Amino acid sequence: MAQHEVHKTIALIDSEIRRKETGSPIELAGRLCMSVRMLYFYIDMMTSLGACIKFCTQLNSFQYQEEGYFKDGIRWIEYQKVEVPK
Repeated sequence: MAQHEVHKTIALIDSEIRRKETGSPIELAGRLCMSVRMLYFYIDMMTSLGACIKFCTQLNSFQYQEEGYFKDGIRWIEYQKVEVPK
């Protein structure tokens, strides 16, 4: 598998997760034209790159535990919490 394809797939999964409407693992894998096993391979890869991803059964969606996104499909960028000066 070419490296750019891996980055593209991570970017697609990231986009789906940030919209917070992935559906079940079977539904998401189907939309991405991959097996559920391959989907979990990518989610594990994304976790190893710094994202904390959990599946919420109440919302029926994968979610990031910390707000952030993948830049260029490979680098996890966590949103900085901005404190308002008093």
